[in-house]
Amino acid sequence: MIDGIKDKQMVRWHRNREKGKASLWEITPHYAEKLEVEKERARFCKPIQAGVNLWQVTNGQQTHDVNLEVYTCGCRKWDLSGIPCNHAISAINKAKRFPEDYVYNFFKKPFYLAAYEPMIYPVPWTRTSGPDIEPPKFHVKGRRKEKRIKGIFEVPKPKDSSRMATITCSNCGLEGHRYTNCKQQLGPELAMRKNKHVVN
Repeated sequence: MIDGIKDKQMVRWHRNREKGKASLWEITPHYAEKLEVEKERARFCKPIQAGVNLWQVTNGQQTHDVNLEVYTCGCRKWDLSGIPCNHAISAINKAKRFPEDYVYNFFKKPFYLAAYEPMIYPVPWTRTSGPDIEPPKFHVKGRRKEKRIKGIFEVPKPKDSSRMATITCSNCGLEGHRYTNCKQQLGPELAMRKNKHVVN
C-alpha cells in the first residue's frame, strides 16, 4: 500500500515537472486568472501619484495608499495574496509598467519548476512470503444510522439529478453549454483559460 502511494507520487512529480517545462505560461494558471480579474476591476480605480513609487488610489468611497517599491496596498489584499490588487494595478498601469512584474516570484514558472526539480527515485520492492501488513481497522462507536421510514401520506423528496446530467456555463450561468461555446463575452479569467494561459 505504501509502495503504491509512493509510485503515484513519483508519477505525479514527473508529470508536473515535464508539463511545467513544456508550458508557455510565466505565471501559474490559477494565479494568472486571478490577476486578470484584478486587471478588469482596476478600470474603476483612480490613481494619483504622491511620490516615485507611492500612489493614492480611490475606488468608490474608499481610498488606499499603494507602494510599488515594497509591494503593499492599504487594502492588504496584495500583501496577503502575492497578486497585485485592483488598486495596485491601476497605479502600475498609470506608471506605464506591467502588473505581471509585480506578482510574487513564488507564483512564477522558475519557482514552480524548482518545486518539482528534486527526483523521487524508484525503490526496489521485494514481496516476502509472509502476509502483507495491513493498516489497523478502526471501529466507529455509537449506534449505526438507519434510514427513517416515511409515512404513507408523506410526499417523497425529489431526487437530485446526476452531476453530469446537465452542463452549466460558468460564464453566463445558462444550461446546455460550456464557457468554450458561450455566445456572450467571456470574463477575463475564462478568456485566459480558453487561450491556454498564453499571454498575448
